[in-house]
Amino acid sequence: MIRIAELAENYGSGEVRLTVWQNLIIPNVPTAFVDTVKKALRRIGFDTKQSHLRSGFIACTGNSYCKFASSNTKGHALEFMDYLDGRVALDQPVNVHLTGCPHSCAQHYMGDIGLLGTKAKVGGESVDGYHVFVGGGFGSNQAVGRQVFTALSAEDTKFTLERMLKSYLTHRENGESFQAWSNRHEVGRLQEMFADG
Repeated sequence: MIRIAELAENYGSGEVRLTVWQNLIIPNVPTAFVDTVKKALRRIGFDTKQSHLRSGFIACTGNSYCKFASSNTKGHALEFMDYLDGRVALDQPVNVHLTGCPHSCAQHYMGDIGLLGTKAKVGGESVDGYHVFVGGGFGSNQAVGRQVFTALSAEDTKFTLERMLKSYLTHRENGESFQAWSNRHEVGRLQEMFADG
C-alpha cells in the first residue's frame, strides 16, 4: 500500500480511490506515465488487465479477519480463479460473489453466482463450504439469487463452478448473460445441467 501511495503521489494527484468492486484507482495520471504506472503495479503484484473470469470475482474478508465468517472467502476466491482461469474462457464477465456469513458483506444474493459461507461435512468432519445461489443482479437487472446447492465443501464448490460456467456457455442463446440464462430455467433444471457440466 505504501508503494501504491508513492505511485499516486509521484505520477497522479496523490489520491487513491477504492471501488465497490474491490478495485483501486489512481486518478489523474498523465497519459505519458500510464505505462510506467502499470508496469510498477504489476511488479508489486497488481494486474492492470484481468480476464472476464477474474474481473467478476468479489469476496468479503472471510474468516481470516471476521469472527462471523464461516469460510476463507478471500483464499477460496483466489483458489477458484486460479483453477477456473485455465479451464473456462468467458467472453463476458460473470459476477461471482463470495461472502462468509449471512451479513452478506459481498452481497452473495446479487451476484450472477453467489456463494454464502457455511460449514460442510466431509467424511464426518466440518470443513469450509458454501451454499450456491444463481441469478442475482442489480441496477436495471436487479434480482435476488435463488439457491441451487446447499453446503458444498469448498473443494466441491470449485468443481461445481466449473460445471456451472461450462453449462452456461454450452446452453445460452446468442451472447445471453449468465443472469438472463439462469433465470430462464427452474432450479431443478439448473441442478440437472450443472450436474452434467
